[in-house]
Amino acid sequence: MKTLKKLFFILLAISAVSCGNSHKGITVKTPNFSNGKAGEIIVVADEPYWTTMQEYVTISLTQPQPAINQIEPLFDILQFSYKDFSKQFQRHRNIVHFDVNPNYVENQYYIETDKWSAPQVYVRIKSFDADSCLALFKKHEEEIVKALYDNDLKRNQAFYAKNVEAGIQKRIKQKFGLRLTVPNTYIIASDTTDFMWLRFRTARNDRFIMIYRLSSTELTRAILINQRNEITKAHIPGAVLGAYPIVAETLGFPISDSLTINGKEGVEMRGLWECVNDKMGGPFYSFSYLSPDNQYVITIDGFVYAPEETKRDYLREVESIVKSVK
Repeated sequence: MKTLKKLFFILLAISAVSCGNSHKGITVKTPNFSNGKAGEIIVVADEPYWTTMQEYVTISLTQPQPAINQIEPLFDILQFSYKDFSKQFQRHRNIVHFDVNPNYVENQYYIETDKWSAPQVYVRIKSFDADSCLALFKKHEEEIVKALYDNDLKRNQAFYAKNVEAGIQKRIKQKFGLRLTVPNTYIIASDTTDFMWLRFRTARNDRFIMIYRLSSTELTRAILINQRNEITKAHIPGAVLGAYPIVAETLGFPISDSLTINGKEGVEMRGLWECVNDKMGGPFYSFSYLSPDNQYVITIDGFVYAPEETKRDYLREVESIVKSVK
């Protein structure tokens, strides 16, 4: 463990010396930009208190990322004692600090944003013993996990905003009347009436964004699934003749819920896609909302194809783009 921590510190130091922060080939020159890998959390807790809390906290923070066709943790944990919590680590994107001190007379819990860097979420739980710290974590668990997850997306969006593809952004605004932060790694693969398909293709994986508008006022799960299937059958060709992607309705997926993004009230849906007449598949995330005139449903959908790789971070990349809608 000491060797791993030393190596991690060296990597962070190298990153700090560089002129900017890189992310999938994108560079952002921001002096106070937070560091750390996607999906990574630093947990600060001294022994022996960490031993008391470790099992529950680890299970909570490494629960499976929802709607991926393989088991991947929601977060990766790096645990340190407070004496090792140096200034370099304080600039990490996501920090959970269990501050146990027998001299404390009251319990405290708070979430602070951009304390030492930006974007950053710093969760601090203070108590006089480990059991009380753990009880506070359990009480606010849902709020903590959401804050950490949302900050991961926010950090992606900060990268993309510095490297936006202006031409694509302008075309989306003209066509759909919305603003979307799309990084310059994407190209327009298809642009037809009421439909646009953006693609980021590498030798090993593909990331896609679809934007489409349909004459409808329905935002039910069943209708959104049918609409997506109709769109992908018409516009997204498979790798072999006659193949096309559809929503995989299995194991309780897709999951849908109401959501408001930048004042737009709609429905988010996350699940899996599979291919008719082929064996391709992967995860997707979408957000659908009514147009301002209430005549259309506009959907922004991101999906991933990475057959031999972990998919969590790729899925969060496209989710970050979808949730940048304004």
